[in-house]
Amino acid sequence: QPQPTAIGPARVGRAGRGLTGQADSASKLDWRWLAGLAGCIAIAALVRPPDTVYLSGALVLAVLVVRAWRRWQLVVAIAAGLAAGSAEWVVEAYVRFGGLFHRLHLASAEQGGFGFHLAFWDEFKAVNGPTLCRPCTVAVRYPELSLWWIALPFIALLGVLVARRAGRMGTSLLPAVCAVALAFQYLFLINYAAPRFLLPAYALAAIPVVDALAWLLTAVRKDILPMTQVAVFLALVCQIMIQQVVLNHQVAEKAVYFGDYQRIATDLHRLGVRMPCLIQGGQYIPIAYYADCESAGPVPASPGAEHVVYLWLKGSPLPGYARGWTAYRLPDIQSAGLRYTAYVSPGAAR
Repeated sequence: QPQPTAIGPARVGRAGRGLTGQADSASKLDWRWLAGLAGCIAIAALVRPPDTVYLSGALVLAVLVVRAWRRWQLVVAIAAGLAAGSAEWVVEAYVRFGGLFHRLHLASAEQGGFGFHLAFWDEFKAVNGPTLCRPCTVAVRYPELSLWWIALPFIALLGVLVARRAGRMGTSLLPAVCAVALAFQYLFLINYAAPRFLLPAYALAAIPVVDALAWLLTAVRKDILPMTQVAVFLALVCQIMIQQVVLNHQVAEKAVYFGDYQRIATDLHRLGVRMPCLIQGGQYIPIAYYADCESAGPVPASPGAEHVVYLWLKGSPLPGYARGWTAYRLPDIQSAGLRYTAYVSPGAAR
């Protein structure tokens, strides 16, 4: 039991003790915990500042909702970490992109515009590849190998309930909420998918998932315990085998993809596309990389010295600026079944 202090009796549950590292809610937070929290937020912001905003929002919400966690020091630590880690990104926004809001606008345009999209269906289709599903027109690959993705939120929920029953709900619910916050924009705010976007959410969801598995392995009724242990063992073995199959398939597919990109870049070089050059349209980022061209920036009003290429996919709209340009058929991206036509600005091609 917590011991009384000179201020008064300690009134904090296990969740509060787990976060603060102390049993007395009235005592000050250890500065090492606060520094660690701020440092973790800062490192996350250095890697991907926009994602860290969602993460920080979830943490601040938890501080405000859970009475035992309502400490202004926690909010300050979260804000300090976010500011420190995002400082370089903000400074760069003003130095290279004309301001913070203009950079956010350009980032939104690069993603096809932020808005409500049911991208969780695209993410489900991309679980077993491709690694970038944009546009996500592929069919569901091997749905039987994707059942774990559907089961994941239910297993995580079971883990939260198990932790609640054990009196340590905060240790399981907080990472689950943070996982949902990190995944939200990729499931509902963009119109394409890539499995790597959800890796941080998976890492956080692993905590309540382990709570659920530990309960199935040790704490269920004794008469069904052997069956649940065997079931968990078989499920883990199957998941390892599934991920190995997906890995081998993706490595082989990427080798084909890179060959397709290289062939398209070689054809663009044969057409006279050389630096300085700008490539827009479908799959423009990897193709621009292989062609040694830029992939970001506005299209010049009257291209001449700078070669501009628009990669048009049949069925998609063609920008007005490219309608009078010369069209050339390009090699297919066979692994994705994509057939592109290159519209090359006047004076660039020969």
